[in-house]
Amino acid sequence: MNNVIWGPSVLMVVICLASSLHAEEAVTENTGLLDAITTGTLNVDVRLRYEHASQDGLKASDAITVRPRFGYGTKPYLGVSAYLEFEDVEALNDGDDYNQAGTNPEGAGRTSIADVEGAEVNQAYVAAVCPMTNLTAKLGRQRIQWDNERFIGNVGWRQNEQTFDAVTLGGHHADLFELAYGYVDNVNRIFGDANGTRPAGEKPNTSDFNSDSHLIHVTTRALPFVTVSGYAYLLDLGTRDFAASNSSDTVGLRLTGTQVLREGYALDYEGEYARQTDNTATADGMDYAADYYLLKLGCSMPLATVGLAHEVLSGDNGVGFATPLATGHAFNGWADVFLATPAAGLEDNYAFVSANLPGKIAAKVMYHAFSADQGSMDFGSEVDVDLKRKFGKNFSLQAQYANYMADSNAGNPRAADVEKFTLDATLTF
Repeated sequence: MNNVIWGPSVLMVVICLASSLHAEEAVTENTGLLDAITTGTLNVDVRLRYEHASQDGLKASDAITVRPRFGYGTKPYLGVSAYLEFEDVEALNDGDDYNQAGTNPEGAGRTSIADVEGAEVNQAYVAAVCPMTNLTAKLGRQRIQWDNERFIGNVGWRQNEQTFDAVTLGGHHADLFELAYGYVDNVNRIFGDANGTRPAGEKPNTSDFNSDSHLIHVTTRALPFVTVSGYAYLLDLGTRDFAASNSSDTVGLRLTGTQVLREGYALDYEGEYARQTDNTATADGMDYAADYYLLKLGCSMPLATVGLAHEVLSGDNGVGFATPLATGHAFNGWADVFLATPAAGLEDNYAFVSANLPGKIAAKVMYHAFSADQGSMDFGSEVDVDLKRKFGKNFSLQAQYANYMADSNAGNPRAADVEKFTLDATLTF
């Protein structure tokens, strides 16, 4: 880790610990180091998944995977706690039944399903809280999820989630503001690193991003009817071709809010704008400036929520607006056709409806119309359906279906139809 960041970050933890020693309530709440270690919390999250994926020009893939995740967190001792978590992704069917994002030779020629086998330390960090200043610090491998995860997320949809070897600092003052900062030394991507994996179409050794990145986020809820967030994500993801091409500087502003119309009815709204340029710290020869826009309006009613949205990731100089650290599955269709933005940019106009069906089933249906931001190219359309049923606090079933129907335009860079179906059973406690 960069010594310029490591030194001050360790100092921050020391300051937090020192302030805790002088806070009487912290001393009385923590009875002893041994008790803090032995009376912590065990977390278990096990997900069994069946996924089918088919794409024009490729053989279909069928994956049956299980992902147990076990974590243990100590109680705070003088304001300091620790957390350690392991996870393992195992395929229960033959390795040649699906393409693990290009990492298994026997899956060549099949549609990609990015649930790659392997075991790893998922999280391992030390956290400190300064009770006198409302400051927090976390050092080590950790999950980072900011805003709606459009730019910074954990890709929790996949069996192996994305985590960050990072230092994160946070502070708040009532509802006036929240400030967060993160220095990211390494990004542990969803492909795992046990086998030196190489996702299809990428250069070797891209399982991680060897990062030197800074994340800055400020939020205020002081204004009526709207929460305002501003951010700067300065991503230097390494010198390898793929990493360098995803390095960028993004600065943006996000507005969200809800206005109650009458009992049982409310208007939900989101607006966001960001400007992205190439990161001058990476020598990739890229020179571009692209924009991101989002306008989203929803109406919550007693029986359902309906809404419309217009999202644009523009392109410039042959480069599309990039979101390499996002939870990409949550955006631009669940068939994952647009995880990378086309060179001409992407315009996504979509409608959605969600409702609670009989039998306590939470349902959501979305329709997307995709086109290029530059020019008149229509990429295609997509229908998405999600059904989820919880059984108590610890168990849930979820089914998700996505059908991307490509437009027949000549030169369409997303010309292959894609269909996916996923069934999950998840146990957590």
